[in-house]
Amino acid sequence: MIPVPLLYVHGNHDLTYITAPPEGCECIEDRLITYRGIRILGLGGSHRYSPGAHQYSEPQMKRRIARLKLKLWRSRGVDIVVTHAPAFQIGDGDDVCHRGFQCFVDLIDRYKPKYMFHGHQHLNYGNGQRIYQRHDTKIMNAFGYFIVEY
Repeated sequence: MIPVPLLYVHGNHDLTYITAPPEGCECIEDRLITYRGIRILGLGGSHRYSPGAHQYSEPQMKRRIARLKLKLWRSRGVDIVVTHAPAFQIGDGDDVCHRGFQCFVDLIDRYKPKYMFHGHQHLNYGNGQRIYQRHDTKIMNAFGYFIVEY
């Protein structure tokens, strides 16, 4: 067992997590937490492509980020951003379901986290790479799993 918390955000198919969340894990959805001095922000969900939970339009996701601005200011930024969907045109797909959020690009550009981890765009789809770089932020597709020493 690794002596660190297991953090998660919601994916677009995590409907049962509302009533039966994964045991031993901590949901950081719409939260900024600090663990051993590392500031971690969580934003789950994907672009809205059908009725259902954990799907958002670009303006809705932008509002979620805006509600966290005071916390981001108080903590003097963020070190790691954990999302379900990727950032727009950085490891995302062409269809509405797998398109990334532009507001994630804006978040990266403004706060310059060291890392952004996302899922949703499974690498076995055959059209993506695991690691991207945008300025000082390393963006990683965490499909399956990926271990990083911070």
